[in-house]
Amino acid sequence: MVALISLSISFLHKLRLAFQLTKPRLSIVVVFSAVMGALIAGTKDIWHLIWLAAGGYCLTGSANAANQIWERDSDALMERTRHRPIPAGLLSVTEALFITLLLLGISIVIFQRLHWDVALLGLVAWALYVFAYTPLKHKGPIAVLVGAIPGALPPVIGYWSAHREVTPLLIALFVLQFSWQFPHFWVIAWLSHADYEKARFRMLPFPANQLRKNGWAISISVMLLPALSLVFIPVLPWKMWLWLFLLGVTLTGFSLHQLNLSSPKALRYLLLSLTAYLSFLYIGLWLLL
Repeated sequence: MVALISLSISFLHKLRLAFQLTKPRLSIVVVFSAVMGALIAGTKDIWHLIWLAAGGYCLTGSANAANQIWERDSDALMERTRHRPIPAGLLSVTEALFITLLLLGISIVIFQRLHWDVALLGLVAWALYVFAYTPLKHKGPIAVLVGAIPGALPPVIGYWSAHREVTPLLIALFVLQFSWQFPHFWVIAWLSHADYEKARFRMLPFPANQLRKNGWAISISVMLLPALSLVFIPVLPWKMWLWLFLLGVTLTGFSLHQLNLSSPKALRYLLLSLTAYLSFLYIGLWLLL
């Protein structure tokens, strides 16, 4: 009886570690964008959304787990990541690989229930994140450009799962989320630049000692969001492009007011405002349908 209880406790502990390996907060954000993409495409099928959310979480969790296998040595060097399950020695690489492949397999099976090309898009996003973006983090800022592609695919996958047609709205979702990745990546990279230097991650557009240039790069990348929304004036309903423009202008005003690379608190507010921008973007487009 004691042995059975001990085994159960050990299993539950491993299950909790496997859950941590999926980076739940990040995975939930990705799932939210995929579900909103499907809602914006017009689906009202609750089971479609449930399957999409389940498949999306498994796919994202698998990519995050694979990322941590790849970066286990780098994670051990950084203060903010050294307590993750693999560098902390709580999960072996073999266990993490099993979790990665299991979640990937489950996600593909689920996505195939929606449509085979949804599963294919999911595989493309997974492969780009794991085999392109992850190793490029040691090479230079090109990693941000490459990583922005899988980062922009969740709403596309969600939209495509419900409406398999390339529309101006689908393109707008991809373009705006792709562009959003740059300030988002760079703010995180600046907040973590001391740790990133230990791991030799080169994510910032300029070396960390060039404060002013990095600040300008972040500012310009934020200002691109309202500018890009104007491109869609001829092809989107006026309420939609106006919403995108006003939301982008609001973010730009707030960002330029808050941007101070020497203040971690101000940068965290900027990061929060970027997350809010994306959330309001999806919700607004959905409500304006």
